[in-house]
Amino acid sequence: MVRKYVWAGISVVLAVLVFRLSQGGDSASFFLTIRELAKPLATVYLALFGQPEFALVLAAGMMLACVALLGGFWAGQVRRTLDTLKTITGSAMLIMGEPNDRRVGSMKRLMESSPLLIDEWRMFESTLLDAGQGAQRRAYSTIRPQEYFSMEAMESRGLDFRFYVALPNYFVGVGLMFTFLGLVAGLYFASKGLQMGDLAQARQALGQLLAASTMKFVSSVVGIGASLVTSMVVRHWQRKVQAALDDLCRAIELCFPLISAHRLMGDWTQDGAAAAVSAPRPPLSPAPQPDIAGQAP
Repeated sequence: MVRKYVWAGISVVLAVLVFRLSQGGDSASFFLTIRELAKPLATVYLALFGQPEFALVLAAGMMLACVALLGGFWAGQVRRTLDTLKTITGSAMLIMGEPNDRRVGSMKRLMESSPLLIDEWRMFESTLLDAGQGAQRRAYSTIRPQEYFSMEAMESRGLDFRFYVALPNYFVGVGLMFTFLGLVAGLYFASKGLQMGDLAQARQALGQLLAASTMKFVSSVVGIGASLVTSMVVRHWQRKVQAALDDLCRAIELCFPLISAHRLMGDWTQDGAAAAVSAPRPPLSPAPQPDIAGQAP
């Protein structure tokens, strides 16, 4: 999405440039106009990066952003998902104590009480196979629950791990961007000091450049640190959610044992053979007797 906006901005600038040049305008005057328009922004930029404290404020802001994003993700999505999965898994384990012919109904009511799992359960329920009659009736699963109750299904329900997995790259990119912006500002101030011709002022300008460069690298260090912390925390949460999903799938498989297609074909073959053997055979009709009277002596 951000890439689209960047390309849209570049396209607008190029379109304006082509339009001005096609109208017979001078390219030099056009760039002077752009320079005048960008001067207020450049003034604010140089004023901010000229302050040594700005790097510390920027680093603190990045750390607060990291904590806020991770805290919001945990409180709003991860903890809710884990609590739901653990509750459903505990209730599913209790369903194992019920008679076999009642497990499907009990599991259906349990799953449909959770908006997080209702769609996955309906797809999985359509793959169940009933076998037996009466009290001996039992449902078997023909497809493993992991095909439906998966991390991809949780992400489609709002557990946006994809953004937070990519978040460490954003922190590194932001840290490097502000580092180079600080270096550009430091070089600008140093060049102004060197142009004055006074040796003392030139040394002071170089000292300011080195001090500013040292401070500006703080943003890169903080960005890399935030990237490492975010990566480790998000990976840990992913493992916890995956473990909760595995526990739920094991509980479902204990309630509805998996039956393979090979076993199904074998059972059907045996049932067909047994039915053929036990079926009553029609009585054999007597063989036709030859007509002796009509034969020659």
